[in-house]
Amino acid sequence: MLAIRAKSNGIEIEFTEPLKEGDGWNASDYDINQWTYVPTIDYGGPKIDERKLHIVSVNISEDRTRVFLELSGMKAEHVVYIHLLKHFVSAAGRQLWSTEGWYTMNNIPENNIGFHRNQTQSYAANTLTETEKQAGWKLLFDGNSMDEWKRFKTSDIGKSWIIEDDAITLDAKKNATGQWYVEDRGDLITKDEYENYELSLEWKISNCGNSGIMFNVVESDDYGNTWETGPELQILDNVCHPDSRFPTHRAGDLYDMIECRYVTVKPAGEWNSVRLIKIGGKMEHWLNGVKVIEYEMYTPVWDRMIANSKFKDMPGFGRAKKGHIALQDHGDARVAFRNIKIKEL
Repeated sequence: MLAIRAKSNGIEIEFTEPLKEGDGWNASDYDINQWTYVPTIDYGGPKIDERKLHIVSVNISEDRTRVFLELSGMKAEHVVYIHLLKHFVSAAGRQLWSTEGWYTMNNIPENNIGFHRNQTQSYAANTLTETEKQAGWKLLFDGNSMDEWKRFKTSDIGKSWIIEDDAITLDAKKNATGQWYVEDRGDLITKDEYENYELSLEWKISNCGNSGIMFNVVESDDYGNTWETGPELQILDNVCHPDSRFPTHRAGDLYDMIECRYVTVKPAGEWNSVRLIKIGGKMEHWLNGVKVIEYEMYTPVWDRMIANSKFKDMPGFGRAKKGHIALQDHGDARVAFRNIKIKEL
């Protein structure tokens, strides 16, 4: 946020770069509160009259550098706290530096109304905007069919991967003792192989669940599983899955190799957004708008990481320069994926 400005009927936020198309329009992405203080001889004092401000409308400028939040109940002589609950990404693919701002509202400006601009297009799930189409993005799931996918080393989808609530869902069930199981096991993989790309998708996991996104997966008679060749961006309920006790087994991690720099995962049952960027051997993992890991494959450092992991005795692991993208059937959770799109670089 470059600046926060008071308007007669709300708050305007200006960003240093244009927001990514589609970001910023949801009122639920913002938490706006206000309060005042009881003066003391020390700095500040007890908060009083603290309350959440209702967002009447969200308006984004045509160049996507400004957001005007129309508010009700805003008072003079209060501090207004602006908190971005979603980590927006800029049009250039960069992350936010800060998600918070405080504005000391000594007075509310008169005759300075914020701008109004309606959302000009739909950003429905499992669709591409015209801008995304022109930029070369491709849908890997349109909400209606799984034509871009099949199970590893088979020609079909199987019975346990279904479309539910506009998402590709692993239809795990619970047995009489309350344990999850999957009737027709198998990881999904893309029918096509990819080498240099940006992958974008959303996932959510059931309580205590485990899954993953593998890349550079080799499908051949030499390998019986996706994880024998494909490194994994981990999907996990960090709260209660037993794997969460291992630092490199948590959501967003490069599984069993590198842990996230920041914890940005959302609770089980909520959607998480992923960006996986691969250019040559240079990799980036993004989780919920934050770059949590970056590393380079095919180097001596990479070789040492493999040698120190559980994949050390798998000669094909992490060696392929391109391959399939896989969605893991871990067998012990319901997991769902939507808004799966890819742009080759």
